[in-house]
Amino acid sequence: MGCVSIDCLEWLSSLYNRCFKLLRCSFSKSSSPFNRRWRCRTKVAAQPFSVSSRNSFGYGQWLHGPGTEFASGSICFGDIFITQATEFQKVWSTSDGANNGGVAFYKPVNLPRGFQSLGYLSFQNDGSFEGLVLVAMNNGNSYIPALSSPKGFTLVWSYIEGGTFSGPVYFWQPIPPDGYASLGYVVTLTADAPSLGEIACVRVDLTDVCKLNAIAWETDTPSSFKVWNLIPTEIGADSLGVPVGAFGCGTDSSSNGICVGCLKNTSFMLSGMPSREQLTSLINEYGPTIYFHPDEKYFPCSVSWFFGKSILLFSRCQNIPITVSADGSNLPQGGSDDDEYWLDLPNDGTAHEVKRGSLANATVYVHAKPMFGAAFTDIAFWLFYAFNGSATAKLEVVNLSLGKIGEHVSDWEHVTLRINNLTGKLSKVFFSQHSGGVWVNPADLEYAEGSRFVVYSSKSGHASYPKPGLVLQGDHGIGIRNDTAKSQYVLDSSQKFEFISADYLGSENAPGEPVWLQYMRKWGPKIEYDLKQEIEKAIHKAPSVLRSKLRSLIKKLPDEVFGEEGPTGPKQKSSWMGDEKV
Repeated sequence: MGCVSIDCLEWLSSLYNRCFKLLRCSFSKSSSPFNRRWRCRTKVAAQPFSVSSRNSFGYGQWLHGPGTEFASGSICFGDIFITQATEFQKVWSTSDGANNGGVAFYKPVNLPRGFQSLGYLSFQNDGSFEGLVLVAMNNGNSYIPALSSPKGFTLVWSYIEGGTFSGPVYFWQPIPPDGYASLGYVVTLTADAPSLGEIACVRVDLTDVCKLNAIAWETDTPSSFKVWNLIPTEIGADSLGVPVGAFGCGTDSSSNGICVGCLKNTSFMLSGMPSREQLTSLINEYGPTIYFHPDEKYFPCSVSWFFGKSILLFSRCQNIPITVSADGSNLPQGGSDDDEYWLDLPNDGTAHEVKRGSLANATVYVHAKPMFGAAFTDIAFWLFYAFNGSATAKLEVVNLSLGKIGEHVSDWEHVTLRINNLTGKLSKVFFSQHSGGVWVNPADLEYAEGSRFVVYSSKSGHASYPKPGLVLQGDHGIGIRNDTAKSQYVLDSSQKFEFISADYLGSENAPGEPVWLQYMRKWGPKIEYDLKQEIEKAIHKAPSVLRSKLRSLIKKLPDEVFGEEGPTGPKQKSSWMGDEKV
């Protein structure tokens, strides 16, 4: 028999491994030896430091869907398994540095058998631990191992003595073998290089490009040094990059020389994503209770209720509008927002009634998608309002209505739950607020009952907030009011919801999308009014000593506030497939 080249062997091995990998990843881990081993190691010791969560599910509660690994503790990412480190040992910390609170560096410890660390983690002393720190294990199926020890370490920066820190520290970057990449750094207290088994490097085809996010810590003592948080370069439902929770660091004033990446989920099985039944359980468990202001005039409603009120579809090509059908089936489908079509309220004298909406008929529309290489699931709760009310300005102790400024037909708002697919627990919540929003950790939420948290919808504008009270868009006591409070007006999204999209489930299991979801044009007309006249009316109402301040405030308002157009639907939002905009 003739000689077989190494390239040929690698090709045959790769072909075999891909077939075996699909079979391996498709089996429920509840019957695998690995799963039994993992279950024996789920007990977390109290020391030296362990991750805890307010929300917890029993192990195996979710393992009723064929082929799913959701909340099983580990996920198959092709040639590797990943799991979450739960215990950490502090290596070094300081209260000094340019970020005020200082920083602490931790080493993952007591890892499950066979798993290896990919990098140490850092977090600021003035904040709670929020991270997800991943560790990895070879699945044993590849001709070329997925993980390898580094060849050595390069010293990046050190502090020995003579400064204000409490003790010496050394930061090391692994030197990966050819064909491998390092995903993190090691921190020690001595000048001796770490052992080669301290950290694992990952085969390059299992890694993705990473970018520097916020600066976690920086110092000029004894020389310039910065520590960055790392995130995948591309973030969205179709992106494969998975952050491992490690940090990047360097002595350069920019990001030059920061050579670390993140994991890539090369398995297209999406075995770590929740099934439809599990999605329903998550919504029942975490679905927020939404409170509306006691003085709210414009409530949410279902889309079918809205269309049942003789809503009109206008077109530039036709002089006479048509009435939208109750299910929206006569709306133009697909395309883009080209200003050719728009919706408007009925002209039969009932527009005022329609504007108020119908809380009794309101429902929450649910969209689920994978994030960060299917290590997380984002569940967006969309609310539809028939009308958005006018803005109110606060001028120190004076409140002033801005007339028609801020009004528009239709309003889409949302709150997004980010679920950790390894644990099935709530990771954080996004509250949409006008053109942006904020992420909030579970520990900082207000809870109505059990794990169901509270959302406060602002009066007239319907922005979402985690706490009641006044949020002012402005400064020094002057700005646009966002008022929230508890009242008798409340919506329980854990019970009143409708799935509208979850593409990752496949055509057989995904919910059928309503036809109105494919309407890509505006859900309301552009409201035309004399802008200068409206501004002058508002200014004239203000006390004379505050009029100059009101003029200054109005100049700072974004252009869209003045020439309000109806919004596009959920599928036209960047967050539909991408990350939330903060």
